[in-house]
Amino acid sequence: MTNIHGIQPPMEPKAVEAAGHATAPQAKTQPLEIQDAVEISHVAKLAAKIQQLPDVRAELVQRVKAEIAAGTYQTPERLEIAVDRLM
Repeated sequence: MTNIHGIQPPMEPKAVEAAGHATAPQAKTQPLEIQDAVEISHVAKLAAKIQQLPDVRAELVQRVKAEIAAGTYQTPERLEIAVDRLM
């Protein structure tokens, strides 16, 4: 039972031969066209619109509130301007 070698008979050792470099022709490849895309969320669009709003003029708001409270804000000229703008 010491001479079991499988189906094929034992083979003699062979010398190792140096393998050459692979010389298969390489195909030239073109780089793929890269396309970047940016998607802006709805929240980001709203934030951008908020940044474009003019600053609130607190002194003007306080003056108009005081005129309304005193009853001097509504004048015939201002009413005419408002009506013209509505038309």
